[in-house]
Amino acid sequence: MSKRSSFDAPLDHTIGTDASPRFDADPADSGSRAPYDLRQLPAAKQEAPLPIRTHEFVNTGPARRLDQLLSERLPDLSRAYVQKLIAQGCVRIPEIRRDVKPSLKVPTGFTVCCEIPPPRKVDLSPQNIPIQILYQDEHLAVIDKPAGIAVHPAPSQMGHTLVNALLYWLDDLSGIGGEERPGIVHRLDKETSGVILVAKNDFAHRALALQFKYRTIHKCYQAIVRGEPSQWEGRIDHALGRSYSHSKKQMIRVDGTGREAITDYRVLEVFHGYTLMELYPKTGRTHQIRVHLANQRLPVASDKLYGREKRVFLSDLKNVRREPKEEPILTRHALHAANISFIHPLTREEIAFSAAMPPDMRQLLNALSTFRSPR
Repeated sequence: MSKRSSFDAPLDHTIGTDASPRFDADPADSGSRAPYDLRQLPAAKQEAPLPIRTHEFVNTGPARRLDQLLSERLPDLSRAYVQKLIAQGCVRIPEIRRDVKPSLKVPTGFTVCCEIPPPRKVDLSPQNIPIQILYQDEHLAVIDKPAGIAVHPAPSQMGHTLVNALLYWLDDLSGIGGEERPGIVHRLDKETSGVILVAKNDFAHRALALQFKYRTIHKCYQAIVRGEPSQWEGRIDHALGRSYSHSKKQMIRVDGTGREAITDYRVLEVFHGYTLMELYPKTGRTHQIRVHLANQRLPVASDKLYGREKRVFLSDLKNVRREPKEEPILTRHALHAANISFIHPLTREEIAFSAAMPPDMRQLLNALSTFRSPR
């Protein structure tokens, strides 16, 4: 392959065709009723305190480890969290009159009872965390999220999140996302940088959520991957599901149990052992782009979960011995949400926003251009 185009190449993915769902204040002006009318949606209600969730089921299959069985029956819980519930005594088996462990083999026909406590309160105090606001009006905001900041609080990330920053910099956020995720319509991985939409009121939140549901929002990502693809462009269509062996990983599912996941891609520039790509996810599954690329033997550079290395050093690109105190030029996966296009919930105008490639990825590209010259 030889150099084909730069990463500044214009996008040719557009939205707003006649088939796109409309978000009309009054659908009568089009002569026919819109596929859905936001006025018909119920107003957001104040959430009552969450009760303890209780699950009870019988193991109808062969004997299985307790933690594996619970992870399979409760797919919204990570295996690590399931093991924590077991350790805290939230899981019991009536037929076994003693404390159970994650490794316990549950015999066929035995009943498993699991109580899931409500999520504990997280730190939702406003925090002066620097973020770049690309655009905002009374309905929504578009943020250029820096790498290394989680979108919302979680048990492993109680503060210093994008939500904490939004509460500091923005006056209003929608409440549909719940008390712990105000304004959040979609997510980016913690180490992924780039554009993300935020709803400032419930009307905008419902409208944007519907656009994601009907796939009329279009996103473009830039990634620097390890390896060299055999085709300049193509489509990856592999269903995804949670890994059977790793609680934080997703995997390709070929047994019919996965959720549809489609990613289109095109190659922008090829180096010795690396490639700059643009990717257009048609669905929004967890880790979708990273898993799809890894499945193609093109893992995102410095991807700690699915890649070949955790960091990238300049000496590695120069094929020389690494110095003892050498600092890496990249410490997070090289994935950037570069562009997003959508229909404004109120004006119904097609609008698009872009975020420039961050310095760490650009530094890697410059090093590749110098020491792994394009073919």
